[in-house]
Amino acid sequence: MNLKVLKKTEDELRIEFEGERHTLLNLLRSELLEDERVVIATYDAKFPIMDNPVFRLKTRGVDPLDVIRDASARIADLCDEFLREYEEAVR
Repeated sequence: MNLKVLKKTEDELRIEFEGERHTLLNLLRSELLEDERVVIATYDAKFPIMDNPVFRLKTRGVDPLDVIRDASARIADLCDEFLREYEEAVR
């Protein structure tokens, strides 16, 4: 996966996700929408097979890089928790 920042302002971020589809982007969007600092978290894949999706994040005056980093950390923690629970369950 390659990321390309298309736009970055004090409260908005647009990132193109090269080679990524709905799975990760839906998870990221869902996690961001739980954050009270987020106004908009969405993405657009105009033609899924040919176009790279563009993710848009707008915040309430907070640096969007910090917000997306925090959401990514929460997702990583959730995956770690799942892995621990899974390993315990299959012993």
